Amino acid sequence: MADKYEVIKPWHGVAKGEVVQLEKVHPSLKSHVRKLSDKASAELTPATPTATSRKEAIAARLTELGIEFKGTLGADRLAELLPDGELEKLFPAE
Repeated sequence: MADKYEVIKPWHGVAKGEVVQLEKVHPSLKSHVRKLSDKASAELTPATPTATSRKEAIAARLTELGIEFKGTLGADRLAELLPDGELEKLFPAE
């Protein structure tokens, strides 16, 4: 059974922090990986799987209202395009 290892020093084709499965760790890779415990190697689930970013919420509302916008704009610039009162409807606590 292959063990799971976290990459701490990346090499070609592998990114830092990536989890790899290896049957046997080659001596040249030993200093590049760290073995994960069974608990750490379990699949992680997001705490808020349905959460969207502020920018995504504003962009969705602009699309609903039929207002054209440039996708590269930040959340603050997109908020300026919303009609008065719409930002407060989207984010009532702020």
